Amino acid sequence: WLKAILFPQLRLLPNHPIMSGEVPRLRWVVFGCGGVGGYFGARLADQGQEVTFMVRNQALAAVRTHGVRVRSICGDLTVPPAKLAAPVDTGLLGKEGAPPPFEADVIMLACKAWEAERCLLMCRPYCGPNTIVLPLQNGVEGFDKIRDVVASWGQGRAVAGCCNIVAAIQEPGMIHHWAAAPPYITFGEFDGEPSPAAQRIQAVFAACSGMEGHLESDAMSKIWEKFCFICSTTGVQATSGPSATQDQVAKIPELQHLWRTTMLEVIALCRSFGIKYEDAWLEKRVEVLAQAAGATTSCSRDLWAGRPSEVDDLLGSVVRMGKKQGVPTPTFNTFFAALQTRERLARCEIELPIYPLMEGQKVLGTICNHKGQQLPANFTLEQKKAEDYKRPEWFVCPMTSCLPSGGQVEVPAGTDMLWEVELGVVISRNCEKVTPEKAMDYVGGYVVALDMTGKNLGFEAMKYGLSWTQNKCQASFKPIGKFIKASEIPDPHALKLVCKVNGKEVANDSTGNMKFTVAEQVADASKLTLLKRGDILLTGAASLGDLAMGDKVEGFLEGFDPAYTVHATLVPPKP
Repeated sequence: WLKAILFPQLRLLPNHPIMSGEVPRLRWVVFGCGGVGGYFGARLADQGQEVTFMVRNQALAAVRTHGVRVRSICGDLTVPPAKLAAPVDTGLLGKEGAPPPFEADVIMLACKAWEAERCLLMCRPYCGPNTIVLPLQNGVEGFDKIRDVVASWGQGRAVAGCCNIVAAIQEPGMIHHWAAAPPYITFGEFDGEPSPAAQRIQAVFAACSGMEGHLESDAMSKIWEKFCFICSTTGVQATSGPSATQDQVAKIPELQHLWRTTMLEVIALCRSFGIKYEDAWLEKRVEVLAQAAGATTSCSRDLWAGRPSEVDDLLGSVVRMGKKQGVPTPTFNTFFAALQTRERLARCEIELPIYPLMEGQKVLGTICNHKGQQLPANFTLEQKKAEDYKRPEWFVCPMTSCLPSGGQVEVPAGTDMLWEVELGVVISRNCEKVTPEKAMDYVGGYVVALDMTGKNLGFEAMKYGLSWTQNKCQASFKPIGKFIKASEIPDPHALKLVCKVNGKEVANDSTGNMKFTVAEQVADASKLTLLKRGDILLTGAASLGDLAMGDKVEGFLEGFDPAYTVHATLVPPKP
């Protein structure tokens, strides 16, 4: 439907092969098994094409074990390992044990634009004299580099390409496609009419279910048309937030006006290169927006999630090309400048203070993490000592359970409270399934936290093996101190944590007594769930004690600036 809206006048080129004839069986190398490569590679394999995925780590294991699974609005699909050629482990390329190379008919480059050159170089062993390299990245700046790299090999050649799909990895080896139906690949020669090799590729695409191929005699015009759309949509969505889905951009007057403004800027840029952009295409793209319910661009999703994105290849390229061509792009300049901080944080190019209460999502706290501790027998189903735990045991609170230092802990009526002072580890960037050796790379700093506990709430439930939610996670039960940069604490296991109640010292404990190190805790928590910037891991307390209504509690690190001290007062709940 998308192609019909945009280009109703398009007809099959006269020198295309007759699609009713025999479909050629080609040997495909698909670099990547994400939302693009996984989806199109699975559709090709399902048609009967010989498809080799170039993948690593979890994706490699998933493809070997389960093949590729697709959940799609165009029909679900499972391609078992037996229907795929053996995947290539990119981690073994150039090393002993690497599989012997072979000549591919088509190399489909399905990585992010900023990774394209590096990933293309890994495909070199599979490029022969007749190989076609088909890039599917967003953007237009990278085509010259791809052509130059392939030309330097002295064999094979690149064509121009892009795709239209809204899909993402649901889990390794499983792709979720939820908008843009059917997905399509637009491709063609950089100059001239389609070659016989390109026509063979089109014949394959035409035979696949759940996708389309659009072989164009003027491919760069169609690619620029998509580029204009994806850049403008990304600019509006990424700065407006996840609620600004494509259908909402079309529906909300202010957002559509902003989107049209950016479209006119990039269309002017397109025309400055002598590339055709028809006026009617803009209005047809508004129809596309309106029908794309829930759709967001992959670049926007990456920016929101704190991952490296294609923002430089999209918005940044518009800014650069605009300067070069003398075409004003003020709205893109603003978008790009506004999004640079997110991008540089994701790429670890800058370091900024972290504000957990604003940036974080959750708090994970360890249980019984100090040597010699044990859970009280009268409150637990089974008495356990710290030494009995083979890995950290966690409870989880939302960040809404926290409050800044100096706040009031609202105590539910009839609740007996306990104090604990703990070192909180603050995560600096997305962290999932990391090893202890790499875990400290994701620690941005620390806070001193008061882990307030309702003694007679959750502990009663614990007698029966139930959760710690009631006694740990109520609103205001986690006062948090000021952020301390990691560089100010070279060794988090050589600290003294002090707790005072009404000015009297009640605890002076060493973090060196923790059973599991900070690195071990970060690694274990990252296996449990995705950790995000601003999330806090509470490392446990060596001691605890009773509190009464009106008590003033403070926790601090001995020898550190008093500004890092956390304070709180126990008060009755507000009416």
